[in-house]
Amino acid sequence: MNRLHRSCIGLVVIAAALAAPSVASAHMGKTAPAATDFTARITHMVAGIRAKAVDGDQTLWLDAGTHTVAVPGIQGEPLLRFDRRGVWLNLRSLTERIDRFDLRPDANPHAPPLWHRLTGAHTYEWHEHRLHLLEPLARGLAKPAALGTWTIPLVVDGRHQTLAGVLDYQPPPSMLFWIGIVVLLAAGGAFVTWRSRRTTILLALAAVPIVWALRIARELYGRPAVGAIGWIEVALTSLVGVALLYGLLHAEWGVRVFVAFLTAFGSLYQGATMYAVLTHAIALTLLPTEVARVGVALTLVLGAATLIGSWNPLSERRRAHAGSEDDDEPAFIAEVVQAGKR
Repeated sequence: MNRLHRSCIGLVVIAAALAAPSVASAHMGKTAPAATDFTARITHMVAGIRAKAVDGDQTLWLDAGTHTVAVPGIQGEPLLRFDRRGVWLNLRSLTERIDRFDLRPDANPHAPPLWHRLTGAHTYEWHEHRLHLLEPLARGLAKPAALGTWTIPLVVDGRHQTLAGVLDYQPPPSMLFWIGIVVLLAAGGAFVTWRSRRTTILLALAAVPIVWALRIARELYGRPAVGAIGWIEVALTSLVGVALLYGLLHAEWGVRVFVAFLTAFGSLYQGATMYAVLTHAIALTLLPTEVARVGVALTLVLGAATLIGSWNPLSERRRAHAGSEDDDEPAFIAEVVQAGKR
């Protein structure tokens, strides 16, 4: 196996990590949304308890501290219990079935609780539908608005308490505007890369840091603390970014073109998973919403243009006849490195 083949295989293995879903919730078993039009804002906190609305209005994170806390379900049945041994879920709760904590067949809100320990910690986050019950009130609204108050009953050390807040709405941006920008720029970029593989490599080099920034900003967003899995995702994303940059600046032209194809795939994948940022008002990321929106648009544009360039038969024929691009490769690498130093 020659060096070109070994390099390509290694990069395929590393770049496959780009297909790993970002910000997946281990508790809920589903990927968190990338954007939203709604924000659940807590206005009344229970003494001794820490809570936070996560993913706009989809998830509630709760830290019981040293207290024993019970969270009733939609029919008042026992749903969650926080105590000194951890967090427990009633597998017979009707809410458990609706919110898909666990798909067991014996949901019965009137039966004695069947407790299952979820974690030994005192913190937990779960899909809390009571946060977004008021979403239908936003239909037809063209301006930001507070839709109303939401409440979640808690029993803290045997005393009935209420966690309360407000559901806010932000109207989404024009979807046609952003789709039009992406299509026009992608078409222009594809035309340029169709005629020059050197441009293909340059666009791939531009795509890598944008994809890296978007993924890191997603992994570190919204949670009160970043767990071990989150930091592993950050480290893996950084490793992939370095590997792709190395491949795009490789001495062999064939390796660079192949890595450009992998970069195009990763860029399009990242843009697709965060497409909702273009169609919703609030990006669920550490980046400001407008910055995230531009970044997602660029990942789609650069990914499409790079994909066309890396599969470009016209450029292949031009290189075969002219032979000029291969002759200029060492100079091209020097130009890119020098530009990075400046």
